[in-house]
Amino acid sequence: MEAYLKVRGDSPDIILQKKIWWLLGLGSIPVLAASIILMGAILGRAVLYTNILFLMSLLVPVIIFHFHRRNITGYALFSQLSIVLLTAIKVYLMGGMIHVGTPVYVGLIGPVYALILPNKKRAVNIFLLYILSMIGATLLNSPGTEQYVFYKFFMGFLIGNTAIFITLYYFTSQWESAKQAEKDRLKELDELKTKFYTHIAHEFRTPLSIITGMADQMKADPSRWLDQGHAMIKRNSQNLISLTNQLLDLSKLEDRSMPLNLIHDDMVLYSRYLVESFHSMAAGLNISLTFSSEPEEIFMDMDPDKIRDIMSNLLSNALKFTPEGGSVSVRLERIAKEGKPFVRLRVEDSGIGIPQNEQALVFNRYFQAKNHLKTSSPGSGLGLALTRELVGLMSGNIDVRSTPGKGSVFVVQLPINNKAAPIALPQINVLHEARKPFETTGELMHGEENNLAAEFRLLLVEDNKDVISYLKSVLKEDYAIETALNGVEGFQKALKIIPDLIISDVMMPEMDGYTLSRKLKADLRTSHIPIVLLTARSDFDSRMEGLNTGADAYLSKPFNERELLVRIKKLIALRRDLQLRYSAASKQMVIRNNDLNGKHSREDAFINKVQNILKVHLSDEEFGIKQLCEALAMSRSQLYRKFAALTDMTVNQFIIFLRLEKARELLTTTSLNVSEVAYDTGFKNPAYFSRVFSDRFGYAPSKVRDR
Repeated sequence: MEAYLKVRGDSPDIILQKKIWWLLGLGSIPVLAASIILMGAILGRAVLYTNILFLMSLLVPVIIFHFHRRNITGYALFSQLSIVLLTAIKVYLMGGMIHVGTPVYVGLIGPVYALILPNKKRAVNIFLLYILSMIGATLLNSPGTEQYVFYKFFMGFLIGNTAIFITLYYFTSQWESAKQAEKDRLKELDELKTKFYTHIAHEFRTPLSIITGMADQMKADPSRWLDQGHAMIKRNSQNLISLTNQLLDLSKLEDRSMPLNLIHDDMVLYSRYLVESFHSMAAGLNISLTFSSEPEEIFMDMDPDKIRDIMSNLLSNALKFTPEGGSVSVRLERIAKEGKPFVRLRVEDSGIGIPQNEQALVFNRYFQAKNHLKTSSPGSGLGLALTRELVGLMSGNIDVRSTPGKGSVFVVQLPINNKAAPIALPQINVLHEARKPFETTGELMHGEENNLAAEFRLLLVEDNKDVISYLKSVLKEDYAIETALNGVEGFQKALKIIPDLIISDVMMPEMDGYTLSRKLKADLRTSHIPIVLLTARSDFDSRMEGLNTGADAYLSKPFNERELLVRIKKLIALRRDLQLRYSAASKQMVIRNNDLNGKHSREDAFINKVQNILKVHLSDEEFGIKQLCEALAMSRSQLYRKFAALTDMTVNQFIIFLRLEKARELLTTTSLNVSEVAYDTGFKNPAYFSRVFSDRFGYAPSKVRDR
């Protein structure tokens, strides 16, 4: 049936509506046909003709539908109106409602059928039409001597049918609302899953980029990169293993296939060991980490691996979102809850906190708090989801209380049982090896690279310091390098230093790479800078989105070192072509409007704006670089670097060339002498004017009219 009814583009809801209409039509046709054959002579000729018309109103649309199976709402509306109006005609011909039984309720099929479709307003209108048509069909017939019976029957009909319709209306509306709510929930879940998997892909691709890149560096120059490269590969391999383990653990918990390996030991002692393993990480971040317990010993059944994972996830999160100079405290307490003993674990930090409307969602697998984007620390977003599942596996519960800007408190409560065999945990090899903070060296310091010999300056905008380190290892021999750890910092630094090229990650805190690219290309001071985006999002739509922001190249992680170098060289070559274009035009006749085109519209607009400002003040000998910077709303260094990026001359040279071009025009078209032309074009000294004019054009200004 579905194959017959369905056409391309039909949704499941449309197919269901077609099924209902088609079955209603087919089911009614034989019933009406039998009624015509068996009762035609009894009911009279007028009623017989009405039944035939009724049959045709069902049969003809079914035949038409066979050839055109679209616009089911139109077919449905025709059927609903036909049922109501033809029933009213039949009731009228049979003497009104008081003399008719079943046919009155045949008409009710119209509004009831309309109720099961999404358009409830139409159903109400069809019901009102049904009530009015039945009343009209009755009133047009004289009640005779049965007036009291008529009004009593009329009130019963109105009240009964209205009650039926309202009841059905309520339940169908609730059903539609529930169905829509489920659709919205599934859509939201699908969006969250998409974001989650995009983020997971980023978390995988970033360490993979570092591993593959540093492997090439170690092979190319083992004496230089062996130790540092090995450390980076080891660290990022551990990150991948940890992420993979979290995904596998969540899968096992979901399938209820993760066992509990309970032992009986001191929870306080084991927790103290776990906290101490994070001391080096906290010290590296300049965060105070403390542990306390009341009482000093709590012997209970516990799974050491699960407790380790819970503690590690909570402490890692607390340290990640706590700023330098903050504090994190861990406290264990023995409490009674409904007469049963529990251990309560509190992990409290003085970090950025979690917004009130997001606190109930932070344990969801496909959710990440928005202020995750306010930290440059990497994370998969799986930690808290895994923690909740592990706590639930041990029949406990977890909760969070947080105040944005002041910090968060995560509270875990686990039941205390004493059934497992006592096994003393070894004090060595049970500690979780917390990931150490990134160790900054002279090679990895944030800021300007001490490479003054390099002519071309690159700005690296990347929140992962290992990626920065790898990119520096690839690029530092040929380029001067500056770095920024997020989009906001990258934009500010780009405005300050006006780099020659920017390499940026896409997924970053504060401001992503797409937004950064748009802002840089929209700003006159930085619109000329080539931008290379690096990202784990390698699908076609993501690449198009990146290029549509104005980015000049888009490379997927893990990227190839040689491809990156080739892309940079090609962009440098394109910029050299742009310099030649502007320089050639400026040396011949400056930049004229017919030289402008759409390919470099913003750069053309900038050069044209500079030219127009200078033309207005051409005779003002006091108008110089300072005044030009004020007119352009740019600093001196920004103007110098942008102008140097677009041409192979200084701003002063451009001003002199522009004045000399105007001077030659005045000498050709006016009778002004050389001194007057010199003063009119901003030269204080006619002798200096004559010298630079001769150098520029190869002949003295006094010889212009002789040529």
